[in-house]
Amino acid sequence: MQRYAPRLVLPGTTPSDALVEPLIASPPTSPLGEHELIPHVAWMVEQDGVFVHVPASERADLEQMRGSAIMTMLDGELTNEALEHLPGVNLATNGTYAAELLLDGDHLAALHEILKAKIFLAAAPHRGRFLVGGVGGGIEGMRAFVDQVRGEHDAAPAAARISPVTLLVRDGAPQAVVGELQLTALAQAAGKH
Repeated sequence: MQRYAPRLVLPGTTPSDALVEPLIASPPTSPLGEHELIPHVAWMVEQDGVFVHVPASERADLEQMRGSAIMTMLDGELTNEALEHLPGVNLATNGTYAAELLLDGDHLAALHEILKAKIFLAAAPHRGRFLVGGVGGGIEGMRAFVDQVRGEHDAAPAAARISPVTLLVRDGAPQAVVGELQLTALAQAAGKH
């Protein structure tokens, strides 16, 4: 059985004939263009011990790829850490496929329970890193989380970077980008009550 793996990538960074899916179908646009930085899912297949891009012509086999990918992603050990310097409850997961936890709806649903929040922020700033939290510290906590994501993205080697944007997760799936304009609007709305 062939081994498949999903990899989060920035839009436009894969070969034109590669099998790629959007992480969020038709994301809401953001005035600063942050929605254009939402990662895509590039499908990879192992050939001679190396993962290479799956051709777009194999889209019909996507469900089989998803099943195989779950097994592949279990290969890598994951470690968790608390980001105690940020307000509220914030966690980071590290490991080969840590960033791709953003694709696992069951994992995201479990995080809703852990964080005791209907929504939370999540990000994959670079390969092997997944950040969640942001909502427990109010607007300032969310702003600190967004800054952390961008800082980690910018500090990573260029080849390892995935995306500098923070995503809002609701109902076990990424829904939209949370950036400076959204945080400012939330702060203004909170100030009116």
